[in-house]
Amino acid sequence: MMAGDSKDPLESGLKYPKMLTEINGKPMIEVVIDNLKSLFSTKNRVIFVIRKDDNDKYYLGNIIKLIIPYARVITIEKETSGAALTALLAIDSMDNSSSLLLVNGDQILDCNLQEILQEFNQKSVDSGVITFKSVHPRWSYAKINDLGLVVEVAEKNPISNNATAGFYYYKKTLEFIKYTKRMILKDAHVNGLFYICPVFNEMILDQKKIATFEISVDKYHSLMSLDKIKQFESLS
Repeated sequence: MMAGDSKDPLESGLKYPKMLTEINGKPMIEVVIDNLKSLFSTKNRVIFVIRKDDNDKYYLGNIIKLIIPYARVITIEKETSGAALTALLAIDSMDNSSSLLLVNGDQILDCNLQEILQEFNQKSVDSGVITFKSVHPRWSYAKINDLGLVVEVAEKNPISNNATAGFYYYKKTLEFIKYTKRMILKDAHVNGLFYICPVFNEMILDQKKIATFEISVDKYHSLMSLDKIKQFESLS
């Protein structure tokens, strides 16, 4: 998902959008895709959601397809009321008979993502999320029981020290759609925005099992700002 940055790059003193900021000679969008490539396959539907304005001005769709020729690119006309609504705009391109993985477009996860996904599959859970230790209210958080299963989540509220990374696995695509719609119907927004993590609360009400996989905080790299991008570049 790469449709969240609605700021005009010129307002930030940039010539191009954040996702085209270069990291060691590569645009950020390419670095993020490289980080996820172990999960990609021509057998899967690889879908990118981007803003139409960014595509019209900077040809992001062309860039994505040069890196991944079989990718599907969804453009959205304007900013939505949160990532959950943005994800739902890609419903027509999703494979409802398979599992679903939603990943943020402004982060790097320095770990074996294929192994994590396999572990979620082996546990036969309904959903799974990567976590790292933090207490900062910028993140979403999960309370976890002794079995390592999620019992409650909260957005922008540290109800535990288990912050969630933007890596959400669903065994069934249809369940993500079902519970996201239920969350929206309940008007369960945070500051006017519908986030993806709170969808877990709707699943928990139906006794669904949600697993976690913890990584060390130094393995999670947020690219949410230019300062964070520069910080990651210095480590690369």
